[in-house]
Amino acid sequence: MNTSTTRSRIIALARTDLQVAARDGEQLLLTLGLPILLLVFFSKVDIVPTGDGEPVDFLAPGIISLALLSVAYVRLAIGLGFDRGFGAIKRLAITPLRVNEFLVAKLATTVVLFGVQLVLLAAIAVAIGWRPQVSISVPVVIMLGLVAFTGLAFVTASIVDGLTSLALANALYIILLLLSGLVFDIEKMPGWLQAIVKLLPSTALAELLRSGFSDTTGAVWAWLCLSFWAIGAPILASRLFRWE
Repeated sequence: MNTSTTRSRIIALARTDLQVAARDGEQLLLTLGLPILLLVFFSKVDIVPTGDGEPVDFLAPGIISLALLSVAYVRLAIGLGFDRGFGAIKRLAITPLRVNEFLVAKLATTVVLFGVQLVLLAAIAVAIGWRPQVSISVPVVIMLGLVAFTGLAFVTASIVDGLTSLALANALYIILLLLSGLVFDIEKMPGWLQAIVKLLPSTALAELLRSGFSDTTGAVWAWLCLSFWAIGAPILASRLFRWE
């Protein structure tokens, strides 16, 4: 397989996806507007338990986790589901594009979109008063999160159709927002519920980003959980995904 040709196909598909994303107002609202609104609102209005310290110090890593969830899982799962329903993915089967190239192109698009989210959210959080001490673990955590949630998006779009993927992705978005400690401290939950939510990749992602932006390594359970999802989700996606 020609490496140059492979790279060209990946770049071409990623460029097209980015152009489509830039024109999609509803998805921009979900991936950019809502996280910004939540960050500013909950940083200024003290109505949720965020632990000790300034609310923005707790909220900024959680909202960054939410932004990653929205772009790497919700946006992608819905888009892939409708593409499959409309036959767009099926038509790719007759092109030279390989499945692994398709996966990499979608991941590349997600990385670029999240990069924009991260810059905007970090700038707003700093303007509000956030003063992070960034650990070298932060890029690793972000890549693990992107791989895990991109893989989960492919799994979702591989097992349900467009409308169902829309409903399922949005439902999971709300559930994970409420249960993963993104905007409030999970220590306020009952012990049995804490044990459950600590198995979620979004909980581990938020925990590790809070640690990383405080220049600490993070809890072992969170590293094990996020690594499990980052390895398992793409493997499952590769087994389930089909052009048809």
